[in-house]
Amino acid sequence: MNTLLRRVVAGVTVASGAAVLLGPGPVAIVGGLLLAFVLPGLALSDVFFRRRDLTTLERIVLTPALSMGVLIVAGLAMYVATVHMDRVSWTVATAVVTLVAIVAPWVSTLNAPEPEPEPEPEPVPAPGPAGAQPARVGVGERTVRLPRAAVDATVVISIAEVEDAMDVAAQEQAGRRRLARQLLPLALVVLMLGGACWLSFGNSRSTHDTTVTALWAAPPGPVDAAGNRRVEVSASGLLAADGPYKLRVLTAAGKVALARTVPVTGDGSWTEALSVPGAQRMTVNLYRARDTTAYRTLFLGAVD
Repeated sequence: MNTLLRRVVAGVTVASGAAVLLGPGPVAIVGGLLLAFVLPGLALSDVFFRRRDLTTLERIVLTPALSMGVLIVAGLAMYVATVHMDRVSWTVATAVVTLVAIVAPWVSTLNAPEPEPEPEPEPVPAPGPAGAQPARVGVGERTVRLPRAAVDATVVISIAEVEDAMDVAAQEQAGRRRLARQLLPLALVVLMLGGACWLSFGNSRSTHDTTVTALWAAPPGPVDAAGNRRVEVSASGLLAADGPYKLRVLTAAGKVALARTVPVTGDGSWTEALSVPGAQRMTVNLYRARDTTAYRTLFLGAVD
């Protein structure tokens, strides 16, 4: 990305973060989608592939892929750091990664060492002095004198061979670097998948023994002469730390028809037969001690 596009992405990132944290619902949704699937990947593609001109199709594919990778890595980091995952933490994580990715190429260009000046080519040595003896090569019992041109040609060929060897070594080194750059995204994907599997396995172990609170009712009895019926309501998985629980039976109009305090026994279960009107639908709400909204809800249908 050029400088103008970096500034635009940075401005959109800041605006999206402000929209998620402070804006109304529709604006917050748009800002959240940009921070989740567009902006981080767009900035990181310029970091990972800055020495390669990406096509439009490659950028379209890499932008959401890298953005989702940021979400996975940020989620793993917040889980390890025991940071509460909410709107603020996700917004800060994605916005910070995007801004750092935008600034990173610019900082690397400032800290890059200045290129060393190329050495001047060494002057080609002049032919030997007039009095120099020509080269001689022994052939059997005879000595053959080589012309000066043949000796010079032999020297030029040896220099060309050394240069060719240096070019081959440079090409091999460039190939290794290219292979490392191509394998880096794959290694990141494997790392993110491994971290996600580790997180899933850890959550399954920690939630395996979690107590689940359930609320249910047995089939109601017949309607008596007063128009009421008896319903046996039960609860299980009640925790002493959340007690005492409260039970409220509401009519179809939302009025409280019956209220009970549900004690927590040794095994965390409770059962009681309630007398409720049979001609209308009833709602049974179970509340924890410190809750103002129903923790569990049960609906009892009307009897004709």
